[in-house]
Amino acid sequence: MEETLVHRKAWLWLAWAAVMVLCSAPAAQEAPADAGAVDEQIQKLVADVEAAPANVELRVQLGNLYYENGMLDQALASYLEATRLDSLHVGARLNLASVYADKGDTKDAIAELKHALRLDPSNPMITTNLGSVYYGLQQYNEAVDMYRAALSIAPNYTEAHFNLAVAFADAQVFEEAIREWQKVIELAPGSDAARVSADNIRMIEEFRGTTK
Repeated sequence: MEETLVHRKAWLWLAWAAVMVLCSAPAAQEAPADAGAVDEQIQKLVADVEAAPANVELRVQLGNLYYENGMLDQALASYLEATRLDSLHVGARLNLASVYADKGDTKDAIAELKHALRLDPSNPMITTNLGSVYYGLQQYNEAVDMYRAALSIAPNYTEAHFNLAVAFADAQVFEEAIREWQKVIELAPGSDAARVSADNIRMIEEFRGTTK
């Protein structure tokens, strides 16, 4: 039994790291050289926002910069103001949900994701992110439903296949987990997700004694 728990924790740790990245809606950017460079970028964007206070995109960009540098309270304020200015801005609500999730405010994260889903029901990222929040709450049935809903919208959505595999692995439904991770490898060969999928498949096979 102890061996089962060790293996399970290993693949879930790898998977959860990827899930949290997927929930971070702001696009990844090259890290600034130092704290001074970050401060300079922030000051410039703050000045731009002050010069155009009704510009929603500038407020979202400022929120993204805060978020990427771990300044969650400031990011939260920027995204909230963006949604106040434009209640239909899906990206701002996705990013707001990411901040709430990182702060542990899962109720608000779910509310924002559901709001975003009403605005854009055909967006598989929203549904997948909602599934990830449910997964973090150990509401596994709801998580699986969301991942499957995402795949009904976009059958080749890699993130949903990956996260669905995690849910299956957690339930020790290994055949289904392997099938979903193999789909990730097929859809995104050479990617980090494919590498982690291959590692997880190998781990399951070794645990089950099926490695040749």
